[in-house]
Amino acid sequence: MKKFILIVSLAGSIQAFSQTKCDIQNHYGDFIKVRKENYNGKEYLNRGFVKVDSQYCFANYINNNLHRLRFLTFSFISPNYYYQNDLINIEDSLLQSAFVSVLQQDTVFNAVMQELAEKVIDKTVPKDTITMNTLLNTAVKFFYVYKITEDGHYAGKVCEVANGLAETETERKPLIEAFALASIIEHYTDKEYNMYNELGHAITELYKLNLGVDKKERLLRAKGAVFMQMFYNQKLRDMLLYEYERQKEYLPFVLDKNF
Repeated sequence: MKKFILIVSLAGSIQAFSQTKCDIQNHYGDFIKVRKENYNGKEYLNRGFVKVDSQYCFANYINNNLHRLRFLTFSFISPNYYYQNDLINIEDSLLQSAFVSVLQQDTVFNAVMQELAEKVIDKTVPKDTITMNTLLNTAVKFFYVYKITEDGHYAGKVCEVANGLAETETERKPLIEAFALASIIEHYTDKEYNMYNELGHAITELYKLNLGVDKKERLLRAKGAVFMQMFYNQKLRDMLLYEYERQKEYLPFVLDKNF
């Protein structure tokens, strides 16, 4: 069972939805679709997302934030439902309804979606104000050196699962994390910002220093060195500011650009 400290209230999260004007919880199945897939001989559940009809109160948010939802539905669901035998063994015709039922009872995921509904859709709760340093502290954790190869090379990637957040953050910020990752992916290989190239440059810089004899210690230092380089990376900062201005109506926070 995954445990998170969230910047949301988990207690009574399911009941609290009844006080929210826009009812997302009872419509998860309209935009989240699940299916069985096989990887290396092992079955697992994969999820996809579809746009919804404009009649729904949450349509504008859902239809413009599918990348963020993908991250939230993987990283902030209590247990890892995608590999649970009791769901994988359900016949295909019943799988979707069974998965949605489990999701609707998940206190972690419902708390995140409640915060989203209150601050962005219904606007019944004021948005938080965060600093640029806070946003960068979250964003850099997705630029992750995950191993040192047998021939001594650093391997890095941007990933919704393999990242530095669980290793470094005692308080998780789901909606800030989702914004940061979706923005990075959006500009991963584009001409203007190209986060792929920026990650590659940061890793190349590691070879200028001897970071350790012990392989585990060397990897740990390499992770931190890349985080720090990306924290001061101007392209990352500019890209996040650009995406904030472009998407701020969908965000649960106001960005203080001076800090």
